[in-house]
Formats: sequence, structure tokens, C-alpha cells
Amino acid sequence: MASPAIDSARPVVLVVDDEPVALAVLQRTLEPHYHVLTASDGLEALTIIGAWGPVIRVVVTDVRMPRLSGPALAAHLARLERAPAILFVSGFTDPDVPGDVLAKPFPPDALLSAVSRLLESQDPSGSRPEGPETGLSPR
Repeated sequence: MASPAIDSARPVVLVVDDEPVALAVLQRTLEPHYHVLTASDGLEALTIIGAWGPVIRVVVTDVRMPRLSGPALAAHLARLERAPAILFVSGFTDPDVPGDVLAKPFPPDALLSAVSRLLESQDPSGSRPEGPETGLSPR
């Protein structure tokens, strides 16, 4: 399936959160800088990723969601040839999260900085190299 037309100058970010207010705030924060897609849970996110493919560079996802959690979504994405970078956002401390976590609540500039660092850490093929720290809480 072909990816929908987008402005190639703006990276595509998928935001996943089951809380409508949180999803809207994340979207409004990122939209001036990125092409933002939204999903209300991990299953919807998988459908969107199936349609858009490797054009999606970063997934910002809540950790705890019904139907498919953020970590379960990340496990599905890890199987992709060109998996997007993943940023978890959560109001809970969960040591089993398999990646960087931005603790809720956070100021808008913290989200923008975290997404920017993830984009910068990707190589041209779209995969994340091991190495550069993002400045976020590790696993």
C-alpha cells in the first residue's frame, strides 16, 4: 500500500494515547514542527503504520493502554525492517518499559527536544543506531 502524500520537509511522527485530552495536547505540541498522525491505542497504531510504512520516523506512545500497550506496540515495531524510533510517555514508573521514557507531566519543550534527539539519532536508513544518548530516562 502506498503512503499518503506528505510534506517531505517535515518528519512524520505517530502519537498514540488512549486519553483523548493527552492525545490532543501531544498533537498540538508537535504539529508546528512535524507531520503528526494520531492513534487511540496500539492496535490502531499498527493499522496506521501498515498504511504509512517507513515514512513514520518516530512513535510517541503512552505505556498503559487498553487492547495493545505501548511496550507491546514496540515489540511489533521491532520486527520491522525499518522500525521507527520510539518514545514512551507515562505518568507511571514502570521498569519494564523497553526504551526511553518521558515522565508525565512534562513541559512542551521536553517533548520537542526528545523527538528531535530521536530523529537526530537515526541513520539515513531510518533505523536507530546504538550509541548517542537521548537524555531521557533509560528503560
